[in-house]
Amino acid sequence: MSGHLILSNISQADLDNARAHGGTWSPLQHGNIGWNANSRAVLSRALNNQDIPNRDGLPPHRYLILQQAGNPNIEVTKKFLQETRDSWVDPNRLRRPTGRGLGLRALNATAAGFWAQNKLHDCLVAQFWRPESATVTIEIYHLGGREMT
Repeated sequence: MSGHLILSNISQADLDNARAHGGTWSPLQHGNIGWNANSRAVLSRALNNQDIPNRDGLPPHRYLILQQAGNPNIEVTKKFLQETRDSWVDPNRLRRPTGRGLGLRALNATAAGFWAQNKLHDCLVAQFWRPESATVTIEIYHLGGREMT
């Protein structure tokens, strides 16, 4: 699995807020890899737009998933994405690295256009709202500044 975007860190308060507005939190991924010099180096290379062989060496992470399917409050989630705090929807923190091997999910055309214009809230809304995607998935590696475990 991979996300559409990467957020290296989210606070517990921001995660709780996202979950209260329709987001779900995935089980831990790559727990068997752990945090070590190699996995940190793979993540660092990926975040710096450098090629990595594949996702296998990435450290533990989880996904914040906002989707229409099974969401009884789609409009609430859409409004949350439009207005969410800039504490995590920030161009220095919300990333879409371009190096090969990371294998991020493709954004729909509308969301990709907004991403290219650095309109992050609009990108999130378009990825969630457009029927051809109806989901935005964000990979998160740190919770409250601590490595995900």
